[in-house]
Amino acid sequence: MAANDIVTVNVSQTLPPAPSRLQRTGAILTQGGTNTTPGTLSLITQGSDLTPLLAPAKAVTSLAQTTGLATLTTTSAHGWTVGDVIPIVVSGASPAAYNGVKTATVTTTTAMTFAIASGTSSPATGTITVQLGAVSELQNAVTEFFAQGSNLSVYVLELGEGIVNAGVAYLASWITANTPSPIYSYLVPKNWDANANFLTFLAGFESTTAKTYFFVTTTTGNYTSYANLKCVLALVPSPTAPTTEFTVAAAWWVTLNYNPGTASLVTPLPFSYLQDVTAYPLQGNAAQLATLKAAGVNYVDTGAEGGISNTILKWGKLMDGNQFNYWYSIDWADIQSQLTLANAVINGSNNPQAPLLYNQQGINFLQSKLVKLAGNGVAFGLANGTVKSVQLTSAQFAANVNAGLYRGQIVINAVPFLDYTAANPGDYAAGIYGGFSIAWIPQLGFEQIIVDIAATAFI
Repeated sequence: MAANDIVTVNVSQTLPPAPSRLQRTGAILTQGGTNTTPGTLSLITQGSDLTPLLAPAKAVTSLAQTTGLATLTTTSAHGWTVGDVIPIVVSGASPAAYNGVKTATVTTTTAMTFAIASGTSSPATGTITVQLGAVSELQNAVTEFFAQGSNLSVYVLELGEGIVNAGVAYLASWITANTPSPIYSYLVPKNWDANANFLTFLAGFESTTAKTYFFVTTTTGNYTSYANLKCVLALVPSPTAPTTEFTVAAAWWVTLNYNPGTASLVTPLPFSYLQDVTAYPLQGNAAQLATLKAAGVNYVDTGAEGGISNTILKWGKLMDGNQFNYWYSIDWADIQSQLTLANAVINGSNNPQAPLLYNQQGINFLQSKLVKLAGNGVAFGLANGTVKSVQLTSAQFAANVNAGLYRGQIVINAVPFLDYTAANPGDYAAGIYGGFSIAWIPQLGFEQIIVDIAATAFI
């Protein structure tokens, strides 16, 4: 500032929050499907990005069977853990009975065994190779994912070759080491279905603030293992689907494609179009499908009831019985509230012209930010109701909510400064304000429409 200046201009800077991309971030879990080290997150933006990451097939020196047990020996050390029971894929053998997906027991650093018909000619001939079944499953998952659209990217998380229990343990450690998790939802290997260690692991993601989900391929015999779990979207593929189809990956893509905004409202997950998947046959399966619906288990149908031939998702549910959109909406409000308020506090500490201070005016300002956020939630298709702000004690606000006074409303309460500091005398000195509460109604979609028709002869 020059001594003779009449006007002095001070400039402060307010920076908007960078949008959170957590809810658009997913990872395909694989055990040995890639050539990367365990714990590696590889970004896939198109199907061809996977090719250089795939674990290579291993050359086979010999393959023969004795009394129904085939022994396969690789040319060099295969690198798989001795004693593990793992899915493998054998190719190039003659007779063809040796080929395909097998469950093998790793017996030495170069050998493994698997069951086969005892009458199969031995030894096998041809240029034979073997690779982990995780490789083909990973390829199938990526193919299904990008069949839904090419506008998304997805991660592949390598957990290391091994049995299911080892993969679950590694994932648990990885998530702990990477808290807060950079991944919102995971596509789970098919052979994890109903594994006891996996079920125990899932119990750690049941809190209302967990914000972590698992998309699981299950069966009509196993789905009850996931009863009441909010973190699981379970799908039973059609019994006529090819083994290469990774059906649940299609539904997973839909959830990651949500991008809340005024130009991209969040659509209900129930009845979403799915591409390149097989519809569950209706003939003879009505009772089974009704049972799956009642349990919150998903399957693929067609839109034939609405005159639409596309395959669609039924019923867009998590295993706690709620539509996926229910918890997605709550997670969005959780994420955006933290982001919005933290942004306001940081900017307010760097604005000498209008600092954000711990007083009634400061509380009012922060409340206005939450009111705007709630309005966005309604505008984006995430919340249902009109937005209202109140300033009541916590007890009075809770009483009003319980009395149903805010039906049809998204209500943001801020306990007045004097009331809050009187009730929490130590918080003011510590700079803590815990007086915000939001009554939030997630926006859901229709599941069933009932029409009454009264027939009459009157003209």
